[in-house]
Amino acid sequence: MKITELRGLRFPDDYIIKMFFKEGLHRAPGRVLELGCGSGNNLMLFSAFGWEVAGVDVSSSALADARHNLEGAGTLIECDLEAGFPVFGEAVFDAILLPSVNYYVPRDAFVRLLHECRRCIRPGGMFYIRSRLPEDWRWGRGKEEGPGSFRLECRETGEFGLLNVFYSADELLALIQQHFGGLQQAQQLRVSCDNPQNGIVVRNEDIVIWGRAAAA
Repeated sequence: MKITELRGLRFPDDYIIKMFFKEGLHRAPGRVLELGCGSGNNLMLFSAFGWEVAGVDVSSSALADARHNLEGAGTLIECDLEAGFPVFGEAVFDAILLPSVNYYVPRDAFVRLLHECRRCIRPGGMFYIRSRLPEDWRWGRGKEEGPGSFRLECRETGEFGLLNVFYSADELLALIQQHFGGLQQAQQLRVSCDNPQNGIVVRNEDIVIWGRAAAA
């Protein structure tokens, strides 16, 4: 499909691309699950290299874009991850991606997601997460709803009314260790960038972590 024919986001997250090729995932296709898949821009990369793809998102319109962009490939499920985890039967995944979802759900729901991800990833499978740090521009720009948690009241980023939960790098690693079981060959990268949005410059501060699931 031509780029001009794609809908929604057209390109994969740049750190998804780094992980995909640096970890050799282009040479060993399997099954990938993305939580918060949006328009399928990350899944398109995996699909192009022969991976079987599955995605979950709360937005029916985003999933419609994903079905269009993936040309009907894969399994796409509408689900609010704050309320629960979709049923995939006995499916075991070779890679699980959380590139932009964990900071939109409360802390207890994120802990449940980590447990579910551990349950359905094979030993040695690749786990990827990108999360917002407290240094991010959005920190404190809304009503506080718990430790490091704010219901945003700023409109510049298009997230007005959405929950944003921020984790320090150490806290996020500790949660992964406790509730996912830790990661082998883990990479931890800090991502800082300025992004012009609606007349202002938003400073994005993220932490990217990926690694392989240890044997149970």
